[in-house]
Amino acid sequence: MQSAQLWISDGKLIEIDSEVIERRGVDALMREDRLVLITVNARGTSIHWHLASASWSSLYSVISHLRVCPPPFQLNFFVEAWASERFVRAKEAAKRIDELIGKADVRLSKKAYVYEKEMDKRAMPQLLQLAYDEHAALTDHRVDTVFHEDSNMFYLERAGENSLLSRIMGEHWTAEFAGREEIPDTDFDYEVMSHYEKVLSADVPRFDHVFATITPPGGSPIWASYLRLIVPSTFEDGRVGVSSFCQTSPATPKLI
Repeated sequence: MQSAQLWISDGKLIEIDSEVIERRGVDALMREDRLVLITVNARGTSIHWHLASASWSSLYSVISHLRVCPPPFQLNFFVEAWASERFVRAKEAAKRIDELIGKADVRLSKKAYVYEKEMDKRAMPQLLQLAYDEHAALTDHRVDTVFHEDSNMFYLERAGENSLLSRIMGEHWTAEFAGREEIPDTDFDYEVMSHYEKVLSADVPRFDHVFATITPPGGSPIWASYLRLIVPSTFEDGRVGVSSFCQTSPATPKLI
């Protein structure tokens, strides 16, 4: 199947010149012009819109036409960051869009949500199981943060090339950021790091499900869902801190 991009404005299908899309940018067209974008290809149907900007008539138009679009259906909507939800059936996707229409004025007060999980190694994915037993050896997947007593803060020491942080932010960013206070930007809420001191003080690991906004360099903020294991660490030079291991999780809490 040939890929097709369909733009909807005020409930009607419109054409947009490719030069306009290149000059304005897809994000600006959705945010400023209140457009909804539908992409149809061999992998299914994807719908993009800004929750607070898209007109209701455009979204109801999408609902009425979903039944003739190929499954599965990927809903991508912006609320503080880009969120994504997948549905196999058109009826389920239409119902969810209808729910989201009623939440168009939602503003989230937090940009990070941390849910502590029971420390059961059997419930962890394989990578975190290995990290629980041999965390010192998994340097490629490990993110090390060192505690500085003078500032009472944790600073990024290094991020392994296969760590989730490096995969999202890029190795260049993690190398540049090493040695600085580990708060990459205001979109990445301090709550994500707030449990490091508890782990270090108690000298026991912690297992979490994290759902937080992350802004890749030069990109738009996204919601990332991942499982995280934090373990206390003493580094070769005697400094103390924590090491964390993360693995993406398909389980995404429904925040709105």
